[in-house]
Order: sequence, then structure tokens, then C-alpha cells
Amino acid sequence: MKVTSKQVTVGADEFISRYRDVERIDGYCRQCPGYGKTWSCPPFDFDPACVTVGFKTVTVTGTTIEFDEATRASCTSAEQSSAVGREAINAVCRDLLPQLYEQERQHPGSRCFTFRCVLCPEGCTRPDGLPCRHPEQMRHSLESVGFDLVAMMHDLLGIDLEWSTDGSLPRHITIVTALFEK
Repeated sequence: MKVTSKQVTVGADEFISRYRDVERIDGYCRQCPGYGKTWSCPPFDFDPACVTVGFKTVTVTGTTIEFDEATRASCTSAEQSSAVGREAINAVCRDLLPQLYEQERQHPGSRCFTFRCVLCPEGCTRPDGLPCRHPEQMRHSLESVGFDLVAMMHDLLGIDLEWSTDGSLPRHITIVTALFEK
């Protein structure tokens, strides 16, 4: 597994006008089997379009996990591919989260967005109707608040996102994070 990152900083107003489409992206979210099962994903009790109001710049980072052919070939079922991908994402996110929190501390008033919440390995409390265990650490993903990651990553960083359509492990998985600054 090889991990690389690319980063770009753009104006927040332009970023929001080019890449946010809350209604369309929420339609994709509703198709996800995890919809409504984690506190970091919709549906929300707030307007997702409001969470990025008042920011001047956005630094978008694409962290790509590349899988070698041997690892991909060793995944002989969709379940195995999913487990390998999830394990890689969780490992990289465990390293990324402290970095994102530190960036927020260094830039007062900023807000970071993550790939997906990995704070509770035992599972999110939302399906049980309980509050988030870590509300001060939980962050939303860009797509959960209506951003088109496919267009954004292609346009800004030249990264084409990949998904498996046949249950195999994709060549790479890209974790998208962002820091909105005042």
C-alpha cells in the first residue's frame, strides 16, 4: 500500500458555487446503505448549506491509497475487498484526523471536513437513538454537506475517484479532506 497526497487552496466563494449541489448530492447519499446511520452523515437537523458560510479559503487535500497488484489479486470476494479497503481507510484516517485537528487549532475559526467518521470502531450511536460519543471530534465529510467530490477532485487535483463495480478492490481509494478558513 502506497499513500500519497495532493493539496490545493482556492477561494471559498468560488469553491462553493462550483462544487456544491446539496439537493443532487443528498440524492446520492439517500442511496447509501449507511444513510441515517451515523451522526456525520445526513439527514441532518441543520441546513448543510450553512456550514461553510463566512469562510475565505478552502484547502482541499486528496490522500490516495494505492494498492499493489498482489493485494488486489488476493481479494477474491467483494467482502474481502471491502474489508481490505475499509482497513486501509481507517488506518490512514487515524493518522489524518490528528493532523486536521491541529490545522484547526493553528487557524482559529476554521472548520475541517473529513472522509468519514472513524471515531467509534464499535459503531455509531445514531441507530440506537443515542447522542454522538465524540461530538467535539466528529467532523462531516464534504459530500455529506452537498459537495460534488468527483468534479472537485478531477478539476482541482487531477485525481479521478475510483469505485469497484464488480466487487474487486479498486487500484486506489482517495480520501478527501478540506480545511475552510476565515
